[in-house]
Amino acid sequence: MARHLIAVQEEQRLRLSRELHDDLGQMLASVALELHGIRADSAELDARLARAAQLVDQLSARVHDAAWSLRPADLDRLGLRASIEDLVSMLCAQLGIPGDVDLEALSRPLEPEVALTLYRIAQEALTNIGKHARPGRVSVTAHIWDNKLRLTVEDNGRGFDGTVAPGSRHLGLAGMKERLALIGGELTVETAKGRGTAIYADVLLAD
Repeated sequence: MARHLIAVQEEQRLRLSRELHDDLGQMLASVALELHGIRADSAELDARLARAAQLVDQLSARVHDAAWSLRPADLDRLGLRASIEDLVSMLCAQLGIPGDVDLEALSRPLEPEVALTLYRIAQEALTNIGKHARPGRVSVTAHIWDNKLRLTVEDNGRGFDGTVAPGSRHLGLAGMKERLALIGGELTVETAKGRGTAIYADVLLAD
């Protein structure tokens, strides 16, 4: 039942992502082109039109980001490695910090359900880092040994105390554990206050 619900959720994400990108995104792009091409008879009106065009451009960028987060095109078109690399690049650009990435192990073909699960794990982990960790560096790596794939997401930020009452980050971790368990995977978290956090997502590979 849980796997079915996740599959339905992903189908809805894909549909909404396409609608945002193909319909709303294209309409906003058309409006922006019209605004950028209009010239008024006064400097004041020109300035107001320029501000309106800028707002439409900003809204279009937000719609694109929302569509991408719902279902990144790279996951289907370029694969898991490129999608996670994009996630790391976006986070590091937003936070203004360096990122270490070694995802060569994700270049091999994976079952679609495994790839999507690992993508969602990385997405949630990096979102938590952006919201809570205040790190100076982020590292995302993937390695294979003994027919097991491990995706690791680390930061050197604030960390947290796992003994306190659950907060938003803990709920996200619970969701990651449940999702990994559905494909026979396991999530391990190492953290301490002031010592950063490391998240390990382990998945057995098909023979």
